[in-house]
Amino acid sequence: MPKKTDTNNNVKRTKKSTRTQKTKGKVIEGNLSVHAKGFGFVLVKKGTDIFIPLEHMLNAMDGDYVSVEIVKKAPKKNPEGRILKILTLQNNEIIGVFKSSKEGGSVIPSDERYNNPIIIPKNSLSSSKMGRKPKNGEFVVINRTGWNENDHTVTGKIIDILGKPENKEMDLLLVARNNDLTIPFPTQVNKALTGLPAFDLQKELKSREDFRSVPCFTIDPESAKDFDDAISLVQLDNGRFELGVHIADVSHYVREGSAIDKEAYERGTSVYFVNNVIPMLPERLSNDLCSLKPNIDRLAFSVIMEIDSRGIVQKYRIRETIIRSAVRFTYEEVEAIIEGKKHPHAKTIHLMQMLSLILRRSREEMGSIDFDISEAAISLDEQGVPYSIRPRERIESNRLVEEFMLVANRIVASHIAKKSTKRNPKPFVYRVHEKPDKESIQSFLDLLERLGLKYQLDKEVKSDDYRKILDIIENLDYKYFIEKVALRSMTKAYYSIKNEGHFGLAFDAYTHFTSPIRRYPDLVVHRLLKYYASKEKDKKGATKGEAATLSKKLDSICKHCSEREIRATQAEREFIKIKSMEFLSSKVGETYEGIISGMASFGMFVELSHYVIEGLVHVSELKDDHYDFDKEEFTLTGRKTGKVYRMGDSVTIKIKSVSKEEKRADFLLV
Repeated sequence: MPKKTDTNNNVKRTKKSTRTQKTKGKVIEGNLSVHAKGFGFVLVKKGTDIFIPLEHMLNAMDGDYVSVEIVKKAPKKNPEGRILKILTLQNNEIIGVFKSSKEGGSVIPSDERYNNPIIIPKNSLSSSKMGRKPKNGEFVVINRTGWNENDHTVTGKIIDILGKPENKEMDLLLVARNNDLTIPFPTQVNKALTGLPAFDLQKELKSREDFRSVPCFTIDPESAKDFDDAISLVQLDNGRFELGVHIADVSHYVREGSAIDKEAYERGTSVYFVNNVIPMLPERLSNDLCSLKPNIDRLAFSVIMEIDSRGIVQKYRIRETIIRSAVRFTYEEVEAIIEGKKHPHAKTIHLMQMLSLILRRSREEMGSIDFDISEAAISLDEQGVPYSIRPRERIESNRLVEEFMLVANRIVASHIAKKSTKRNPKPFVYRVHEKPDKESIQSFLDLLERLGLKYQLDKEVKSDDYRKILDIIENLDYKYFIEKVALRSMTKAYYSIKNEGHFGLAFDAYTHFTSPIRRYPDLVVHRLLKYYASKEKDKKGATKGEAATLSKKLDSICKHCSEREIRATQAEREFIKIKSMEFLSSKVGETYEGIISGMASFGMFVELSHYVIEGLVHVSELKDDHYDFDKEEFTLTGRKTGKVYRMGDSVTIKIKSVSKEEKRADFLLV
């Protein structure tokens, strides 16, 4: 685990405030947040955050406390600024590749938010406590030690040597350390695992619904080992469907406050890589005791719903159950059955497919948005070397499981939300997705109008507006571009004790209930459901004091888990980028078709259609003209020729160079 050290004494400390000074423009102090593509925002306590283009970053890094001068203001836009000074270094550990030189060397950070090399003075190498000097090309861990106001260079010292990039496990170790992820479980957790017994069937049958006679099965990726959800479906005599979503009862084994629970909370979520996982729970639980393996009695927490032909849930019950999965299906196996392959459970699979289509149609009628943007599916050999990358196909079996999980999560959230009153509050963990802010919506609508699509909103935006826009652009050339911009205009989902609804799904209430093996909030939701059920059984409600204490506790859990989710997403994307660059490094000189996926003053990002990998065409490589960047139009326009490049345009590129260490690919237009 990397240690987070305080800022060193080589940089002058200043009090964090938003007090302004008079220079060329208004000067404000704040913390810098850097985007992976190089630009950043200075976050201030009062007022609007300040946009910092790449050319005005001044070698500042993510988390630094800086002074910034506002140089441009535009209506409905963040003010634009340039960094004047780095006042305080955010001195977390940084990992990068060491490049030796006569003067000592430099380190190129592997984190894309850190854009410039860090100078390593020769005298710091000779006084290294690592036992040896780093070799050229090795991964090292450094702390920044200073920032030079004259030439804006940053210096640092090496505190650890990780090794050569070709080491088999290096990519995983690199990403884990970059993102403060713990791989091995602590000793106290491993000790606690030895005391976990199998459940007592006869005892559990006294308080649980026995679902073992109802055929149910799991549907997961081929590589999955932790099966945390199973599904069952029967058609009732009244013509309705009885759908059962059965979730591993992790809360039976992981007791609140135990060593296992504390470690699961700290991790917050499992982190999935291409061929590996850093799990939230140890394998003894995730792959064995809790996993809904076929033909074995397992404890579950089930949502059993009676659904009519319009996709409306007419009745439901939430019960602790005992199930026995009949089959462990892969998505591909279920897809083959949907397409006509014979199987003993084919009738049930086809019934499930029909119900999933009904539920999807019902959701769409509510206004639920369904983005379908491609992701990369990477295949690795035994040595961890990528040999294939392709767009991930979202098949019908994926959608089938998604719909069943969505309806179960929605029912659980609504169940608690409806029962919670001022007199009898029931604090809960909701999955919240807020409406986009007015500025983001207006920018999106303005862009549509410039493209010839005038869309008129009613008083306020609804999820159905986004769905209608996506329907309109379905067959247009710039569909890809509009989908990307639409997605960027929306807020990020997070966990909250306040039920603010889920804008994207168009649900009044939503939660995460279906993955307690890999998400801590789901485990908490299970515990809350049991807690409230026991209160109802005893005909006792929580006192106001108990509810207030629980609310405070859950609020802290929500914030922590939202942060851990962001961290996990960053780590997963970083690993994919590393493997993508490793794969692309063997394709230098080859020509591919792509789509312009991003625009900046320094060039255009192009995503290869065949591989779903992004690279940069630097503006200096556009030799035929001088191109001006318009950030409102997302365009680069030639001054002489008037030639325009915009997001969503199809282009042909040649791969110029690739750096796995820098996670960067440079392209040339053909």
